[in-house]
Amino acid sequence: MSTRHPDDATPLPTAAPGVQLQPAAYEKLLGALRESIARLAADEPFERLVVPPVISRATIERAGFAASFPHLLGTVHSYTGSASEWRALAPLIAESGPWHARQEITDLVLLPAACYPVYATLTGQDLAAPVRYSVEAQCFRQEATAEPGRLRSFRMAELVTAGTPAHCQEWREHWLQRVADWLEGLGLKPSVELADDPFFGGGRKLYQAAQRAQELKFELRVPVADGLPQAIASANIHKDHFGEAFDFTADGTTGHTACTAFGLDRIALALLHAYGPRPVDWPPHLGTALNGD
Repeated sequence: MSTRHPDDATPLPTAAPGVQLQPAAYEKLLGALRESIARLAADEPFERLVVPPVISRATIERAGFAASFPHLLGTVHSYTGSASEWRALAPLIAESGPWHARQEITDLVLLPAACYPVYATLTGQDLAAPVRYSVEAQCFRQEATAEPGRLRSFRMAELVTAGTPAHCQEWREHWLQRVADWLEGLGLKPSVELADDPFFGGGRKLYQAAQRAQELKFELRVPVADGLPQAIASANIHKDHFGEAFDFTADGTTGHTACTAFGLDRIALALLHAYGPRPVDWPPHLGTALNGD
């Protein structure tokens, strides 16, 4: 029988680095965060999409993720051999041997970010007005380290828009400030920092420098453990990258996109670090901020 208090929301690590086992109190906290974000977004006409934890490999390749971040991408493989061949391979499982030698890549990969399915839905369209989507998904990234908050399996909520360059730029600036204010209301005091993505390969420094020079990515960073700040949210503008990749336009020119991402697990960990393991004991004003009471 577990000795944990039922109101303890601290997640438990599993045998796999960067993977958490979440108790009921933690899931309740994530539910409150979802509802709070929904209220935050209620004054814009976001279309809600339910996003599965896998995505077409062709979509991820077309979006450029496979080329830029192959070290983070998790692929889905399946056995393709015959029954007789499996009889030779199956005994290797008990020996931790290469039982997976006949596994081959499928048409799916694990979803690395909640927003990617949105861009594929816009393929070939000309957007007469900006579109907005609210999405959430279980995502996966093959992170190299496993310090607190550096998860391989995690929940991400995103607000996504597509339209003209002016719309996307204004929308991103608006949401950067709005998310900063929202986190302040939760008592988390984020630092807003210009950031870049972890590109792979010899050209990564050039891509990162260009991303910073154009101020495409801002992160909101908060401690999730003693002396360990992590990005718990971000506000991003992609310019025409996805418009070109998926051939959609806005007012007759290549469409631009922007997104605001909420790392639900990292926000929860930041709150637990700041206030303790039992949300039922947190200050009353925090319950009001989370639950809108």
